[in-house]
Amino acid sequence: MMTLINKECKITTLPVSKNTKATLLATASVNYLKSGNVVYLDCIGVAANYIATKAIILINSQLFIRGLKLMYTPIFQDFELKEPTDGKSIKTGIRWVLTLDNNGSMVISDFGKDVQN
Repeated sequence: MMTLINKECKITTLPVSKNTKATLLATASVNYLKSGNVVYLDCIGVAANYIATKAIILINSQLFIRGLKLMYTPIFQDFELKEPTDGKSIKTGIRWVLTLDNNGSMVISDFGKDVQN
């Protein structure tokens, strides 16, 4: 059984780019989530969202085998860029909001109950 740290919820923002390694992003996210944090994955562009999607699949798998359930929601977010490449300092991207369901409640799998011979 996994013990989760009970403390005040913090928000951890992880920027995602096309060069981000999905496995490293997933590992960092899982560690923050297990510590009770809410994790934001901030993405601008198709490639960054592809990496975030891969990471979310990996995060879900890592948490599921520990009996935890991932909750995730994509929202549109305006991001201010410090060094814009096209002259626009505000870009609209996607922020993935990741949390554990019910503060890390245990999840019992129903896999196989729907399988009929």
